[in-house]
Amino acid sequence: MKKLYTTIILIIIVLSPIKAQVPDNYRYVKSWKMSDLFSAVDSVRVDTAHLNFQDNNLIDRFSIANSYNGNLGSPIQSKIYFDRPENNGFIFTNAYYPYISQIETVTFYNTKTPFSNLRYLTGGTNYREEDQIAFLFTANANKNLNFGTTLDYIYARGEYNNQAVKRFAGTLFGTYKGKRYSATGLIATNSLSNYENGGITESTYLTNPPYGYDEAQNFPIRLKDDVQSTYKHFQLFFNHQYSLGFERAIKNSKDTTATEFIPVTKFTHTLKLNDMRKRYFENTVETAFYKNTYLPTLQTNDTAALQSLTNRFAISLAEEFNKYMQFGLTAYAENEVERFTYAQDTLVFNQLESNTKIGAILSKELGQKFKYRFLGEIDLIGYKAGDFNLETQLSSSFRLWKDTIALVANGFIKSQEPSYFIQNYQSNHFRWSNDFSKIYRTHIGGKFAIPTRSFSLNVDVENITQQIYFDSLALPSQYDGNIQVIAANLKQDFHLGKFTLENNVVYQASSNQDVLALPALTLYHNLYFHDKWFKVLSIQLGANVRYHTAYYAPAYMPATGQFYSQHEMKVGNYPIMNVYGNFHLKRTRFFIEYYHVNQLFMKGVYYSMPHYPVNPAIIKMGLTWNFYD
Repeated sequence: MKKLYTTIILIIIVLSPIKAQVPDNYRYVKSWKMSDLFSAVDSVRVDTAHLNFQDNNLIDRFSIANSYNGNLGSPIQSKIYFDRPENNGFIFTNAYYPYISQIETVTFYNTKTPFSNLRYLTGGTNYREEDQIAFLFTANANKNLNFGTTLDYIYARGEYNNQAVKRFAGTLFGTYKGKRYSATGLIATNSLSNYENGGITESTYLTNPPYGYDEAQNFPIRLKDDVQSTYKHFQLFFNHQYSLGFERAIKNSKDTTATEFIPVTKFTHTLKLNDMRKRYFENTVETAFYKNTYLPTLQTNDTAALQSLTNRFAISLAEEFNKYMQFGLTAYAENEVERFTYAQDTLVFNQLESNTKIGAILSKELGQKFKYRFLGEIDLIGYKAGDFNLETQLSSSFRLWKDTIALVANGFIKSQEPSYFIQNYQSNHFRWSNDFSKIYRTHIGGKFAIPTRSFSLNVDVENITQQIYFDSLALPSQYDGNIQVIAANLKQDFHLGKFTLENNVVYQASSNQDVLALPALTLYHNLYFHDKWFKVLSIQLGANVRYHTAYYAPAYMPATGQFYSQHEMKVGNYPIMNVYGNFHLKRTRFFIEYYHVNQLFMKGVYYSMPHYPVNPAIIKMGLTWNFYD
């Protein structure tokens, strides 16, 4: 594999100079992300950045500090509270969120010419590489209709025993945008399989390994037999909209006029189908690792599934038609049917539920100086009856001397019914039946940014009432009280000639570290030299470091795939340092990185979370190549 990789790089280096110079593809490609609530979330840049390609893997992109099992594709949780996604109704999804292709994460395109991207990432020692290959193709059939596909495959055996990961994610997507009718469609399939080793037995193997145990693959592990977790997720999403409106004449010049369609009322229907499945398998029942074993079987075969069908109908007053009082108003109704299933060996439990909610959105999305969005919704019928969500977001930008100032304020008040699987679950090693109260969350946050100065500051405060967490026994529990979380996220870059120092500092405070443990201080620093050689080769040579203070990081429970509270082992106070080189030649980018280089000369316990170390010092490489006419 490494020989093939090297050959590809050499071919590209040889061929690239003979190609004609072509403008960057972002001039030809528009890209954006969607929410499942009617409209585009944000425009995003096509992945053509000259800098920091070495951080393009799924773990480093998720957050600047993560708890994970040490291997690419393994269960993961951000150590930054406000980087964590909203809990999914299927609790087994949460640990795999960064790896799942779904409507919130897929990018949609509109391109003048067909566009493709091929990416290959690798790293690690022989026979224990972390390999990822990803492919994107998108094209327009005409100016209104776009379609495309993505394929993403990971195979990572891992530096430690019994932690191999296989992951496949594939999508088919398309958009149509006409004068009156528009539509967005997505089919996404995800499959993840990871072996569970329970972590290593002793920290001494990291700091002072006995003779014969100086390599990671020789470290004793806590789950020694064939233990495996699998997760599958299929999603079908379709959103379409029809607009009523009128034609309005506009002047192009003194002598010419044109007409544009002004929407007045929009009718929207959204359909979303999800099929999520989790399996935990032990070839031989692990009685020594788990406190309880409930079934007299030779193997463990626990499964859980959630199928859901959501239909949403909306009518909107368009913002575009009134130029004097611009705002949009949307009212909608939504019905969701869910089927919950879990199996304990041959015993299967099924539950069918239905929920109906109504909601409204008042927004101003057009223009640059001031935007706002107010959302309110409430569940009227079903087991979630009484749940409500009130959200607001305000943003503004203005000029101050030679700089542009950006301000954002946001907040919400939510009442949430606990997940069905938080209330009910049975397996070979864990059983629970709960009657937890609703969770109440209140949040307020703001962002102050000066893009021209490479500066931004985010401050967020949240109060959680009746927080649900997994306790020290790895069982769901509800805290009868309030927990406050405050966080400040500061980003500031400094430039001196061809040198740049990127800085990201996150401060967090939790009022109850027993229930919601967070590191107080998290740091990311990246120092690099950037230049262009021979007018065509962009280079970046640098070093970065990630660090957080010590705290009782949540542990990971393989049987349920959940992160739970523990007070036996602190994690942190150890930096992870990397040195790298990035190179950008026309349509090709490649990098080489020495990951965790400080492990070669620095003693310490480099746990990501209790019992799970990150990889030792290894070399990583990557290549991406854009194809477009």
